Amino acid sequence: MTRIRTAALAAVLGLASISAAHAAIDSPIHRNFNVHAGGTITIDADLGDIKVTSGASNVSVDVIRRAKTSSNERANELFKDFDVQFSQAQNDVHIRARYNHPTSWFHWNNDFDVRFVVNVPAQYNVDLTTSGGDIAVSDLAGRATVRTSGGDVTLGRIDGIVDAHTSGGDVSMAGSRATATLSTSGGDIKVGDATGSLTAKTSGGSIDIRRATADLKAHTSGGSIEIGDAGGAIDASTSGGSIKARVSRQPHADSRLSTSGGGITIHVAPNVSLDIDAHTSGGDVASDVPITIQGKQDDSSLNGKLNGGGPKLVLRSSGGDIRLAR
Repeated sequence: MTRIRTAALAAVLGLASISAAHAAIDSPIHRNFNVHAGGTITIDADLGDIKVTSGASNVSVDVIRRAKTSSNERANELFKDFDVQFSQAQNDVHIRARYNHPTSWFHWNNDFDVRFVVNVPAQYNVDLTTSGGDIAVSDLAGRATVRTSGGDVTLGRIDGIVDAHTSGGDVSMAGSRATATLSTSGGDIKVGDATGSLTAKTSGGSIDIRRATADLKAHTSGGSIEIGDAGGAIDASTSGGSIKARVSRQPHADSRLSTSGGGITIHVAPNVSLDIDAHTSGGDVASDVPITIQGKQDDSSLNGKLNGGGPKLVLRSSGGDIRLAR
């Protein structure tokens, strides 16, 4: 009986220990700002996730601070060290947040975290920076400038100019109507529909673009590139994977696709006219579409005209086959 009671007591104490270890105290800050459409919200934070949704009549901001402790005294110390300043100039809202904890970044990140939850009008601009979190922006009829040093970037359909960068995560965007520049030093890039010119660069992942109506630049040093539908000129290169692309409309300028670590497969619509210049040093070149051959041809090279010729399509591979398909 004594052993049973001892075991039960140990189990209770264990549960209490686990509960204490996961205890947290929240202290949210809420602000409302009366604005008209067309303004800009700027968030400059040295930590925290940022989430922006659109469709409100004004700007509302919730700064959700969380101290990972069961002690109110300790929590108040952590909250006091996090300085948040709000300001408004006409239709623009500015938020600056700094965590003034004396210990190292890795230490305070275990004790404290914060989230910025923002709602803005549908026609509004965002300028968001955080050094330690994810950034998510819903559909927006405005510009989106976002920077994070330690998280993912997730964007909806953005009507204005997009400039998004992360040093430590993935970048995804549902769609864009204006010029968009997406870059990451450590993740994948995924895009839905881009009707404006698009630039996608990553040093450590793959690039997947469903549709790019205008000119496209896609460069990666560590993955594959897949372009589901291209309507403009393509400039795509990878040092670590294959390239797959589909050209559905007549391009207005030359295109170049090159890889040092895989093959190239490009599907061409029947009404597209191109000058083909394909060469591989690591495989064969094959075409399922009729090409009027120019000059000398061998298994690793193909030069000729498709449908009478047009803008140049240059294909280069050092590590695989090249195939032109219908």
